[in-house]
Order: sequence, then structure tokens, then C-alpha cells
Amino acid sequence: MGIDFTSDIADFDQKRFDALDTTAGAASSFSRLRQHQEDGRWISRYLGWRDGEELRAVVPLYRSRMRAWADPSYDPRSWGLPDGVGDACSPGTSLLVGGCADRRTGFHVDEETRAPGRLRKLLVEAARFAADEDRCLVFPYVYGAARTALDAATEGAVVWAELGREAHLFGLADPAWESGLPSKVRYRLRRDQRTIAGASMTDGEASWDEVGSWAAELISEHNAAKGQRELAEFVGFRLSTWAENPDVDVMVFTAEAGGRRGVQTILLWGDELEVYEIGLPAEEGDERLALYLDLLFHLPIRYARARGIDHIRLGSKAETAKARRGGVFEPLYGGVLGVAETRRLARGGSEG
Repeated sequence: MGIDFTSDIADFDQKRFDALDTTAGAASSFSRLRQHQEDGRWISRYLGWRDGEELRAVVPLYRSRMRAWADPSYDPRSWGLPDGVGDACSPGTSLLVGGCADRRTGFHVDEETRAPGRLRKLLVEAARFAADEDRCLVFPYVYGAARTALDAATEGAVVWAELGREAHLFGLADPAWESGLPSKVRYRLRRDQRTIAGASMTDGEASWDEVGSWAAELISEHNAAKGQRELAEFVGFRLSTWAENPDVDVMVFTAEAGGRRGVQTILLWGDELEVYEIGLPAEEGDERLALYLDLLFHLPIRYARARGIDHIRLGSKAETAKARRGGVFEPLYGGVLGVAETRRLARGGSEG
């Protein structure tokens, strides 16, 4: 068995890499991490574990070239950790483990290597890399199974905070999916459909290239109304980057009712559909509600079921609305191993 560092994800087999873990979907796929590798704000390294020709694990590691966090949601000081934990983890003193963007992180470690003793050996190597530069280890936006494995391998040394919950719809490829939902959810979906029908709505599908010139502005205005201000150019850049990904299809649902129009961007990867960013008119009213329900729920559900797509990712906001329509939730966690604890782990290669 061999553990090695590399600076190019292309040193690993893409099919095997993606097969190691799909919990984060497109956001932690080989092709998406290759895009992050080309982002000049980050220095990317990969810690790989091979058993002969068999790839057992790949742990991406990221060091920031920036003084400020590229995405403030990655700042451990904003995570609600216990007092003092993470205070020293600035962009220049952190080594991000697993991911640096998209607010969810995969864990590309096979089941055998997730055993505490084996995983500890991988983490010791990451800790040595961090300790050489007096960095803390930061585990951003990981799922519960990864947290459990990391806790076992570090004997509970990582300090965690819950950062949010991701909503999912599963089982849509089953023809009996809707009949298997709770009666309250079925009632809600039928009431939605009446609201949508009452708005005399027209809807359709488009590529990002076809609608991006005006859709980016609408998404930007919608985000600003929710307190997330950014220029439409940044929205356009983000969606164009996804559209350039060779393994992800970007499409847009469009809808219009009462002279108002909305958009919902969609990412398609493998056998799952991700509801990405929505743009709605600012004015409240029945038409806006109908647009919201159609774009966020009913168009994606209809599209997925017609094509045998089994899984929809609904994102991490508007939990009440998503729960009422059958969404199930999975927590995402942020963890910190402080500088002193990272040094201690770096010396622990023979433990576990």
C-alpha cells in the first residue's frame, strides 16, 4: 500500500475517483474538483492511497492564496463553534480538507479505508502537511457519515458545528412514488397544482446560453432581496463555469404568469438532478407564488420522473416549504482541528 501527494487530480482514474463517494454529487466530482484546481485563488494538493493498482482514497487539500475567504461561509469563525475554537483559522493558517467551494464536501475514501486505524494514517499525513506551515485542519460542509469516520479516526479531537441541512427527494423513478408519500404531502402537491393552473402559466426549458443574458440579472436581484448581494456578472460567471464542466449539463426552467417571469437553473450529473439557483420577480402576489411552486418543485419533479431520474437535490434553504413537499434532510457539518491538535495528530502516526 502506498500513500502519496500529487498536485494534479488527473493522476487518478476519474471513474474510480467518482465511484469512491457520490454523497456530494456534482459538487465533489472529479470534473468539478479539476475546475477548482484551475482556480488561482487556491493551491490544490491530493493525498492518495493506492493498494497496488486499486485506488482506495483521495483526500483533496486546499490552501488559500487570498487574505480573505473566497466564500465567507467557509470562515470557521462564522460557524458557531465553541468560544475560541477556530479563531486562529484564517485563510492563511488553514488547510481545507475535502473541498473549498459549493458548500458540501464528498469523502472519497472506500469503506475498508474508513476503518479508524487506516483513516488515521491518511489524516496523520494531512496533519503533517498542515503542521509544517502551522496550519489548522478545517473540514468544511461534510456529511454525517464522514463526520462519524473522522471522529473515530481522531478519537473525537475535531470540534464540530452544524452548518445547515440539505434537502433531498428520493425514489422519483418509482412509478408509485407519489402514492407512497404521506397524505399531507400529497394534499400539498395537489394544492400546488391548482395554484399553478390558476395562474395561467406558460413554462419551458432553455440552455444557459439562451437565457443567461437576462436570467443572471433576475437571479442577482432575487439573491439581493434575500440578503445576498452580488453583481449579475458573478452569477453569470458561476453558471457559465458549471456549463463548461464536461460532465454536468446545465439547463434552465423558465416560466411566466401575469406578465412576470422566473427562472430555475438545474444541474444534471449522473442519475441526479440538482435544483441550483432561482430567480423570481420582486413583487409578491399569487403569480409569484405560482412561479415559485412550479419552478422549484413541480417542473423539476416532472422532468426527473419523465426521464427516470431517481434523486433531486433541493438545496439548504426554505426548509418548511421543502418538508411539506416530501423533502428529507441531511445535516452538513463544519469541523476544526486546531493548530496544537493538528501538531499532535501529526506526531501520532503509530497510534490507532
